[in-house]
Amino acid sequence: MKFLDITNTVFNNIDASQHMEFDHEKLFYCEDNATGLKSIVAIHSSKEGPAIGGCRFRHYQTYEEGLTDVLRLSRGMTEKNKAANIPFGGGKAIIFGDRPKSTELLQAFALFLNYLEGAYYSAEDIGISLEDIKLVGKHTPYVFDNVDPGSYTAKGIYYSIESALKFYLHKTIKDSVISIQGAGSVGSQLAKLLADTGATIYIQDIDRSKLDYLDAHNINIVENALTQECDLLAPCAVGGIFTQSSIKNLGCKIIAGGANNQLLTQNIDNALYKQGVHYVPDVLINSGGVIGLTKDILNRSELNVEDDLKLIGTRALNSMIYAKTNSMSILDAMNRF
Repeated sequence: MKFLDITNTVFNNIDASQHMEFDHEKLFYCEDNATGLKSIVAIHSSKEGPAIGGCRFRHYQTYEEGLTDVLRLSRGMTEKNKAANIPFGGGKAIIFGDRPKSTELLQAFALFLNYLEGAYYSAEDIGISLEDIKLVGKHTPYVFDNVDPGSYTAKGIYYSIESALKFYLHKTIKDSVISIQGAGSVGSQLAKLLADTGATIYIQDIDRSKLDYLDAHNINIVENALTQECDLLAPCAVGGIFTQSSIKNLGCKIIAGGANNQLLTQNIDNALYKQGVHYVPDVLINSGGVIGLTKDILNRSELNVEDDLKLIGTRALNSMIYAKTNSMSILDAMNRF
């Protein structure tokens, strides 16, 4: 098993410090031939405290694709934790899904976290369940395995959607049509929250097994959530889905969802603005998960947490007001706010 600091060195023919997404403090790589573990931990910032962020288990076509993903995701965690006003920095881990996930592989990942000695705390993410993190937590103290963060993320997005529909369309959730991409932990729980409030819901996921149990909640399954005619689109799967090409066929008036790094490039924000689509940035509204994860260590009650989740919607509304008043996108407003 080998551990490497690859912050300022050439690894796999790539100098990460010269990568266009690099503005990070530290970058580490771990490989274990016995279990098949290949993992990168990116620490974007520890200015506010130890870096925290989920671990993503995913198949990447190349090492560079994985590196780009972890660099972007970890930067997003810094912004997200700052938005949540919690005393932690931003970090992220990825595990290359070249081999099937196994108990031994997760145990090896725990040793990687131990090697970092608390510089980074991990949690669940795409491909890594709460049960997986609990298993990792048997071998390392450097995880948050107390709650499913998806329910808290979904609640913060719910309040933000409520604000966006009222501000832009003068509608309540009950009167609205909402399309959701992704039926994972966040997407499925968001769908149920919205459907229980009376919204008409359309949802898409490439894994059809995730959609079966949603039928009981009067939720409609579609092939393409992005092009579905709706009031609001909530992306809750992978990032990079909005490109110059894909935004031409959007069926929504507002975008507000939980997926990280939804814009392939930052200039897509201006393209959406010119197109008349109101994009509510993910880092502004998907911080509910870290609020839930850190509630115990910060001694926050569930009542305190609920107030914090409602505040996400209030902050989103304030950014919308500022954006409209100053004739700019919400992302530009958030950066100035």
